[in-house]
Amino acid sequence: MEYIVTSINGLLNFWVDTAWYIALAMSALVNLLVFFTAAYSVDKLSLWFSKELKSGAYIDTRPLKANQKQREMKYGAISCLIFAVGSLFTRELYSDLWPNTVFNFVWQVLVFSVYYETYSYFVHRLLHTKHFSKYHAVHHWSVRVTPWSAYSVHPVEATLIAISAPIFMAIFPLSLGVAFVLHIMGMVFTITLHSNYQFANGRFSGYMLYHQLHHSRGSVNFGFVNKYWDTLLKTKRCS
Repeated sequence: MEYIVTSINGLLNFWVDTAWYIALAMSALVNLLVFFTAAYSVDKLSLWFSKELKSGAYIDTRPLKANQKQREMKYGAISCLIFAVGSLFTRELYSDLWPNTVFNFVWQVLVFSVYYETYSYFVHRLLHTKHFSKYHAVHHWSVRVTPWSAYSVHPVEATLIAISAPIFMAIFPLSLGVAFVLHIMGMVFTITLHSNYQFANGRFSGYMLYHQLHHSRGSVNFGFVNKYWDTLLKTKRCS
């Protein structure tokens, strides 16, 4: 465990100190690796649960559009490159490598989580307005979503995602390690959220159904993790 921690810290320090174009290449590689590995794994796991274990079920059973996954992979790869560019701003804005106390770690995670839920909700609402809906249409082209749909978004939308952390870091202190971990966890969560599969009854499967309803019905269920803003602003739908 100590070796893993030391290696991660070494890579983070190298990433901070190296030339920007090397840092960009490293970020692009990590984002692409996480996207393709997680999306492929969730996609195959859903199929395995469905065919072999007979456990759970696909939420939307309509057939996929022609070449849908290939299109989603293309836009997802472009989004990963944009995320890599956004990460260069975090190199300039981070407060320290890791929080110096457990309290600071918990505090940073909680504050950023509240911020991101608020940011993502209102940006999502913005993307459904007249002037921005043409960009968000790239994502909503996938009516029956797949794990590959998660980051199948227009470059404008990918940019809005990419700048979320730098905006926060320009106002509040956020450690580089915390930003990195939350970004990776956020990617995996978003990919799983778009699995269109209920692995079992429970809260997490409810998130998948909740977001699938957004793709099916449009202007409802804008929340990312928490349903607070949807409930408060009456955009929540459960069926």
